[in-house]
Amino acid sequence: MIRVITLDDEQLALDNLNFILKKFPELDIILSTTDANTALDSLQTMKPDLIFADISMPEINGMEIAEKILELKLATKVIFITAYEQYALDAFRVNAVDYILKPVTTSKVRHSLDKITSLSQGRPDPSLKAHGEFRIIGTQNNRFYIIRPEDGQFIKMELRDLILVTQSGEYVLRHSISYWEENLVPYGWFRCHKGYLVNMNQIEAIYPMFNSTYNVKIKNQKEAIPVSRTYIKEFRALLNI
Repeated sequence: MIRVITLDDEQLALDNLNFILKKFPELDIILSTTDANTALDSLQTMKPDLIFADISMPEINGMEIAEKILELKLATKVIFITAYEQYALDAFRVNAVDYILKPVTTSKVRHSLDKITSLSQGRPDPSLKAHGEFRIIGTQNNRFYIIRPEDGQFIKMELRDLILVTQSGEYVLRHSISYWEENLVPYGWFRCHKGYLVNMNQIEAIYPMFNSTYNVKIKNQKEAIPVSRTYIKEFRALLNI
């Protein structure tokens, strides 16, 4: 069973959400509330698997609750319920599993739950598939872009964001760097550092460093990509050096 909290400051909307969620036998609604403070307090005591939360609410909004989940490193997944499309990028940044526009329907919830199932089983998010091929979805200037793995050059951690660098620009990614490592290795990518993934087919030059590591230069990019000691043996084996 998936233990669920539902949160919406409008009782009618909350009732409608609960009515739909009760159609799914795998869901167990352990708390339903119109008060964001109650939901926030319950995250640590009840430890739900999932929260369906409205975004636009007085006092504490749904985005702040998602940020708190990240801050506390809780395993609770977030699905946003909202009437406003403009929050899509913000939802993406706080690593929400999905973003459902009102009115909530059974099919929309089913789609969101399928995404959770895929992620929990280590499979790529179904929304990242295009004609059976894995695709990277990133954001740039409040727009979503679909990028082929072979077109990406490297991925780096930058403050709280994960950035995909390509010859055409940079894109913000969701998910962890470990997630991308798992799904991009079949496309010639390599984890060269705790904060970097590199497309091996995009490497132009390799520079030995004084501490028995390497820096790599990527085609048409100025940033030097480090290869740390943790990954150096596998890196050398891949390149036969």
